[in-house]
Amino acid sequence: MKKLFAIATIALAAGLPGLAPAQEPTPEISKIIEDKDGTLLKEMADVPEGDGKEFRVVTDDDITTIEVGDIYKNNMSFFKITAIAKKAKTGGEFTAKRTNGRLDPLRFWNRVSGMGPLSIASRETLWNTYLNGGMFMHPITFCLFATLVISFSNIWIFRRSRHCPPPFIDEARSALAKGDLAAFQSLAENTKGLLAGVCRTMSVNLDVSTEEDIKVRCETEARRQINALRLPLRALNFFAAVAPLLGLLGTVQGMILCFDSIAGEAASAAKSQMMAAGIKVALYTTFYGLTVAIPALFVYFVSNHALSNIVSECERTTVEFTHRLALKLRGGAGGKQTEA
Repeated sequence: MKKLFAIATIALAAGLPGLAPAQEPTPEISKIIEDKDGTLLKEMADVPEGDGKEFRVVTDDDITTIEVGDIYKNNMSFFKITAIAKKAKTGGEFTAKRTNGRLDPLRFWNRVSGMGPLSIASRETLWNTYLNGGMFMHPITFCLFATLVISFSNIWIFRRSRHCPPPFIDEARSALAKGDLAAFQSLAENTKGLLAGVCRTMSVNLDVSTEEDIKVRCETEARRQINALRLPLRALNFFAAVAPLLGLLGTVQGMILCFDSIAGEAASAAKSQMMAAGIKVALYTTFYGLTVAIPALFVYFVSNHALSNIVSECERTTVEFTHRLALKLRGGAGGKQTEA
């Protein structure tokens, strides 16, 4: 027994075949067992050649084993890893080029060949979500920026102090009470806003004007200026209506592409998952369009209410000034009596 034990010990030390300890399989073996019958590679060969478009992928999965040249399948298209910015157990970032197929990638990546992990779940960043929404995200973004610009400008435009400044009203009322029409006219010419514009029209050709002439001129000028003030409101109303329609159009286009990509496949759980993921991406544009339209409508109603208040106050003040001017035209006595 001692001799047999010594022989076995010597054999192990010499590393005789069959007696050496088992070693872990080499990376080449793990590469072979991932696609034994070459099904994914055959499927890749059947898919039309891609356009070479590159996509930046960020993930929180362990991608320490991924290498440049690995091939992954995503949304019926195939992608080749062309660059790796960072790889670690806590995640990383890489760039994948579309080599076969024309559909943009979704969240989940499945390895076809290479040394990387069998599956990778990408992290959905805000920028990736925007890009996945498709080309209709760009006009909706234009509607968003236009809405923001108009909203901030409305804060400046629809101010009571701009169109019905109390100092102007007090000074104009004082000038009319004194019968100083020249001061009234000069004051109107040196002031901006809706009320001042109507007062400038009111003081034109006073010597040969009747009360009816003054009223007609005031109404005409008021309509002209109010129409100009309503232009940003019409623009807001337009963007609030167009944004959700663009979102709906983008969703319809995305769903058409989604159904088209899975039309030739047999029913399966994977097909259902792919369909759900495609519809989710297609709905991004509708969601984005509604997030633009709802604030635009809110700003529209607030601005319209502010303009209505300005118009009401200007109308009331204009009626008062017109009455005072009419009294001056008919004679100072009646005017003095009324003012007393």
